[in-house]
Amino acid sequence: MKVAFAWIGALVLGLGVVWTPSACGQEAPLDSTSLRVKRTTVWAACVPGMGQIMNRQIWKVPIVWGGLGYAVWSTQGNVEEFRASLDDLIALTDEDPFTTPVLRDEFGNLYTESALEERALFYRRNRDLSILSILLAHGLQVLDANTGALLRGLDTSDNLTAGLTPLFGKPGLRVTWSLSRRTTRMP
Repeated sequence: MKVAFAWIGALVLGLGVVWTPSACGQEAPLDSTSLRVKRTTVWAACVPGMGQIMNRQIWKVPIVWGGLGYAVWSTQGNVEEFRASLDDLIALTDEDPFTTPVLRDEFGNLYTESALEERALFYRRNRDLSILSILLAHGLQVLDANTGALLRGLDTSDNLTAGLTPLFGKPGLRVTWSLSRRTTRMP
């Protein structure tokens, strides 16, 4: 079964490489803005916080690192408690007299089998949620870096205009926004 999945994955990867626009000779040249956005997004995906550094939003880097650090710390703690609960559950239910449970509740009593099962399920769920929080925090910082790189080239001066223009020949109004790009080159 694993071999079949490996073959399917290799086939999909191979077809993806063969039918890319560059392999077909249809690659469009990238302008400097889209190249900067792409480069920033790739760096942010590889190194957490690097996209914010490239966008010169240095103040966001401690937030990114703190969020990811907390998610990793939470995952590690939940994994340790989950393993301890499983170890005690095994020690309680096996027939070996040399294995004894060590976890105690808030009153100093050993956990019962059902309490250990509930505890293990609780920490397994929290472990899974913590892993999802790592993925979510990483995805959000990549999205923030991408959005920051896209918005970096937009004009934020007072020359932004909005207006209503009538449509001739049809009843109604059309709303138009004029958003121009900066004329100065960004380093």
